Amino acid sequence: MNIYYVGSALNISALYMIAGSGALISIKSGDFNLGGEGQIYLGGFVSAVLLAKLNLGAALTVTIALLAAFACSALMATLSAVFKILRNADFLFTSFIASAAIIPFIDGLVSGPFRSTTDNLLATPFIAEQVRLPSILPPSPLNASFLAALALCVAAWFLLNRTAWGRQLCIHGTSPEFSRYAGFACRKLSLSSAFISGGLHGLCGAAAILGTYFTCHQGFYSGMGWNALSSALIAGANPLLLIPSSLFMGFITTYSNKFALYHNFGFDMSSMLQAVILFVISFPILNGPRSAGLLKKLRRSR
Repeated sequence: MNIYYVGSALNISALYMIAGSGALISIKSGDFNLGGEGQIYLGGFVSAVLLAKLNLGAALTVTIALLAAFACSALMATLSAVFKILRNADFLFTSFIASAAIIPFIDGLVSGPFRSTTDNLLATPFIAEQVRLPSILPPSPLNASFLAALALCVAAWFLLNRTAWGRQLCIHGTSPEFSRYAGFACRKLSLSSAFISGGLHGLCGAAAILGTYFTCHQGFYSGMGWNALSSALIAGANPLLLIPSSLFMGFITTYSNKFALYHNFGFDMSSMLQAVILFVISFPILNGPRSAGLLKKLRRSR
């Protein structure tokens, strides 16, 4: 088995774990965050600009970039929660619309004022070597973010199952009416879960810049948010099961692209292969109440 492709599959799996943790928290809260793509792109863009511009030492520069990526994407998702609370807007639709709006705006920034002047790519300048995450399995792109992603899944499990906030969030997602009668701070639960969900998507974008691409180029986020959401649904919104489901999605993504490349197919072929596999395994998933609610909302939007 080719080391490069194994490492690539593990690397993309790590990104799915990070973003999938954010998607999973939104599922647990009962609010489906469909803005993952835009939030990942925003986090990647902000971190890439700061990593290229700041010169405060590697540790401090990376810390600032990660915090900024988390905060910007978190605020983007929180805005949808605010609209839900104040105007009773559907979180699913507003998060998706916000993502659809922010992507062309960032495209304009990347191809305009923040575009690198030394490369031909539609991308920001490459980040310095000293702020890049160390490689684990050269020559593949697998890097230290894989270990961080595993720890994040464990931390998400602990947060949801061993803290008062996590237990209240799960109850709120299952029965909002009971939560209100029980005296839970439902608004705070919605705002905080949206904030964490968006922030984790932003961290996914930052991790992709720090360890894989080293620049924010147009389209690097493509498919990442949706595959992370698929991983969360396959895991049944269980943070520990998110690890194998993300690995599954990562290997499917990598090796379907490899198949398309080596057999002279268009890369749309890889999306078709993923769609067929997800369609086959989706039947037991669709029996869950949260997934059923998502499908019902999607049908109403058609």
